[in-house]
Amino acid sequence: MKKLLLLVYMFWAFIMNAQNQLPIANDALESIDSQTNTFSFWSNLQTNGGQVNYSIETENLIPGSTKAQKSQIISLGTSGWHVKTQSDYLFQVEAGQTYTVRFWAKVSGASSATMKVVFQSEIQNSYQGNDKIVTQEWQQFNHSFTVQEAADSNRLSFWYLDSGVTFYLDQVEVVRGNTISFLKDMTYQTVDGFGAGIKRRTEHLFALEDNMREQIETYAFQDLEPNMIRFFVYHDLEDPNDNNDPFNLNFSSLNWTRYNSNSNLNATRYIGEALNNAFNLSTNGFDHVIGNCNSAPAWLKTNGAHNNGGTLISGGEDEFSEFLVAFINGMQSRYGINVTAISPTNEPDYNVSYESMNTTPSELSSIISNLDSRLDAENLSDVKIISPETFRVTSNDATKSTTNYINSMFGNSSVVVATDVVATHTYQNPINPTDWSSLKTAALEKPIWVTEAGNLHSPNWDMEDASYHINRILDGFNYGGLTAYMLHLFYEKHDYQNEVNVGQNYGSSALVLWDSNMNIILPKRYYIFKHFTNLVKNGYQRIHTGSFDSGPKAVAFKSPDETKITLQLFSDNNVDNFEIEIPQGTTSIEHYITSDVVNDNFRLITNETYDLNENYISSNISAMSMHSYVFTIDTSLSSQDEYDSLEESKILVFPNPAKAQLELYFPRLQNREIIVYQLNGTQVFNKKYQATKHITIDVKSLSDGMYLIKSITNSGQQITKFLIEN
Repeated sequence: MKKLLLLVYMFWAFIMNAQNQLPIANDALESIDSQTNTFSFWSNLQTNGGQVNYSIETENLIPGSTKAQKSQIISLGTSGWHVKTQSDYLFQVEAGQTYTVRFWAKVSGASSATMKVVFQSEIQNSYQGNDKIVTQEWQQFNHSFTVQEAADSNRLSFWYLDSGVTFYLDQVEVVRGNTISFLKDMTYQTVDGFGAGIKRRTEHLFALEDNMREQIETYAFQDLEPNMIRFFVYHDLEDPNDNNDPFNLNFSSLNWTRYNSNSNLNATRYIGEALNNAFNLSTNGFDHVIGNCNSAPAWLKTNGAHNNGGTLISGGEDEFSEFLVAFINGMQSRYGINVTAISPTNEPDYNVSYESMNTTPSELSSIISNLDSRLDAENLSDVKIISPETFRVTSNDATKSTTNYINSMFGNSSVVVATDVVATHTYQNPINPTDWSSLKTAALEKPIWVTEAGNLHSPNWDMEDASYHINRILDGFNYGGLTAYMLHLFYEKHDYQNEVNVGQNYGSSALVLWDSNMNIILPKRYYIFKHFTNLVKNGYQRIHTGSFDSGPKAVAFKSPDETKITLQLFSDNNVDNFEIEIPQGTTSIEHYITSDVVNDNFRLITNETYDLNENYISSNISAMSMHSYVFTIDTSLSSQDEYDSLEESKILVFPNPAKAQLELYFPRLQNREIIVYQLNGTQVFNKKYQATKHITIDVKSLSDGMYLIKSITNSGQQITKFLIEN
């Protein structure tokens, strides 16, 4: 029985240890050598005239880190490359195998600087290097290299190539092959959700036969499982002014025709009925119900009209707040609908002929501050204020874009407090990672929602069209602090070119469509949106993913209870022969795909089998295809709590496979007992050592095969594996 328990313990220790990457000792840059006060297993060099102040940084780090290497470069030396940080632990590589280096870095003292990552062994001409431009923001870098010859003594180095700059380095890893991996404890923003709008087309929907309308609503609100919906605050709700007192509303003067269901009135938009149908069909409920105001009533505007721009009249903030509060209260009292968020403007930076206001950041700041006070006074402080809902994410024009508006508005601390969500539209093309990161910086850690997005009037329903949203969602979450994403519309009619006049727009941009022949159309963008709405829920957190050069775009989320990890991948090109890490404790894997193949519509692939005892699964992605992997995790198996204390006795084995002798490395000086077992539990070596960080064991007498080695210290024990191969 004792032998059986020992084997069970060794099996689970082996499984958990097998999750480790290649043995770059102290790759997280956390363990400190108490004698030198530098990182264990890492050296900092300055030769041939190079001068550097090396130290350990403990502030402004990446999530989950407590320390980083700090290198203040004074001089680069005679050849310009004599200052570097290198790993002292030598690892093995195989001929023809690809390896990927991943590390985090940033600089201070300059907007950017160059760092070279270098791989080199004792074999002549094995040098491989790659320059990385490092900026002032922490960023993860990748470099993949393929080795020509097998070697046992390989080293990773980071050369600093600019003087007068301070470099920061953290979280270094080398993974075999092209690999996508997770750091589930490195968490970022929390997801608020996904959805779309019914700001237009509701009257068109309710003009359909009931059966068809119900099918469309089922697709949009039940099958899609959204948790966000956005609709109009109509300008003519209060037109004309109820009275001249902005603090004494004449509720009976309000015009609710557009929200009612009365086919006899031309202005009817069925909004109340449409919203309640959505709520009744919803699988999980709507967390966010957003009222968006394109325009204040005409009598409150400088141009005297609800359309063609204009802005709020001077001193009109109190009346405008009364108008918005009347809308919020009326939606609840008349239709039982609780508005959870209110937006006072829509694309204030974009000149249009329809309902609009071209409100400046300064004017919008005044509106928001007034509205915030009014919501508090009306016991509506739970209603979030979202703003500015501008047309584009960034712009070189200071009078345009969400980033520029927020930068201007957030110069006022009261506006920062009043604004609950930074909202943007994404109609600019393209939107690059720098655009997103600029918005994230401007938002001052507030949630960022895309409240309108769409390839408007798209004639296509294919993956090229769907990629518009995929790229915005993946890049927005990875670079922009995005927490929610909404399409312009849930539903609309699709117009073909031969159905419109020459020069008129045709196509569609909604999630669920119908055509003039009453055919319901589910475009590919509908199915790729299901990858998010069905698999990533409110409260999920984005977790860190590591990728590789030329790899697919990737984003991963974990559920609040950590029983689910969802990985989403997309590439414009084919990506072959890469691996995906299987998270610890995984009990099942689901793989969904959407592509231009006719039947690849959020298709659950059922003909794949996975060996959950392996560390990775192999994958290939064809061009323009979306893949989601959902890992179900038994947290009792994935928990590291029992092993947290083992870091101090972590075993690093070299070479592996071994022939004559085995080198063991440890991060700290400790007394320890080393025991070696065959896989059947037979003990073949046992010896106690005084405080040491390096042990050599003669293994010439051991036969070929797999062995387990246990290190025991006062702070715990750990088991790892090694191979004898003569």
